[in-house]
Amino acid sequence: MSTTIQVRVTGTADPEDELRSLLRWLKADDEVGPSAHGVLAGSAPPHPEHMGTLLDIISLTVASGLSATQLAVAIGQWRGTRRRTPDVTLRRGDTEVTVTGADAGTVRAIAELMAEPGREERPDDGGTA
Repeated sequence: MSTTIQVRVTGTADPEDELRSLLRWLKADDEVGPSAHGVLAGSAPPHPEHMGTLLDIISLTVASGLSATQLAVAIGQWRGTRRRTPDVTLRRGDTEVTVTGADAGTVRAIAELMAEPGREERPDDGGTA
């Protein structure tokens, strides 16, 4: 079973460039890469007066085997490499989580976001970043 999550980066001059960087980071991560597939996408239809689509999200499909801890740590590590630390917001349906670190509260929030409706999931609180 897989889950699709929209990922948005804010607080930066070039969100599309940061999304590309985050997507490369997640694909290269030994823990996240094999369990996640992401593509850049637009959250709105293209504007008729502009060429192309504004790429402002990553549509990230994650396998059920990927833990919230692994995803939170990978995003936290990527944020730590940025000159200006951007905010990363993950959204699934009506649930939204903004990542500001990889603490236990963030991991729990991401676990709730990744959980299938009607299925309880306990995050692995064993690691910190």
